[in-house]
Amino acid sequence: MNRPPFSPDIARSARQDLGLSPHQVTEQMNVYGVVVDIPLVHAWEAGEYRPTEEELFALADVLWCRAKDLMGIESPRTLTEHRLVRQFSTDRLARSIGMDTAQYERAEETNSWSGDGQQTSALLRVLDLTLRQLTQATGQPVAPQPVIPRQSRPTWSRDRSR
Repeated sequence: MNRPPFSPDIARSARQDLGLSPHQVTEQMNVYGVVVDIPLVHAWEAGEYRPTEEELFALADVLWCRAKDLMGIESPRTLTEHRLVRQFSTDRLARSIGMDTAQYERAEETNSWSGDGQQTSALLRVLDLTLRQLTQATGQPVAPQPVIPRQSRPTWSRDRSR
């Protein structure tokens, strides 16, 4: 399992700035439904182990910071990093853009985008990306594809001049 980038120093500093002990971090993460123990928090802060995506998202919430901060990156470079900074699981993002989860996961693994026009538009909106950022993240030109709007229903109004 790939684990997200993680900065032990930033995590430790954020925890200390809030005056939390590793025990308090574990208690709060358990409240979020992410079960961890004190040795694991110590391992993260020592750089011996990196949190899973779910653990990273819960830790960011507990430490009142952004996942991006805990990842220790200036700006996201890959499709995966863009998704992580918005705290989306692959399944949740795929559902949000109307794509099969396996197809979306392949896009991240290969750093290529094969979504149709509606999926591309939804991805840009959900991840707050520009077309240029998507092109940079995938390393391939992504041509803007027109989204065909749904046909609007005729609006019937009563003639009020009678």
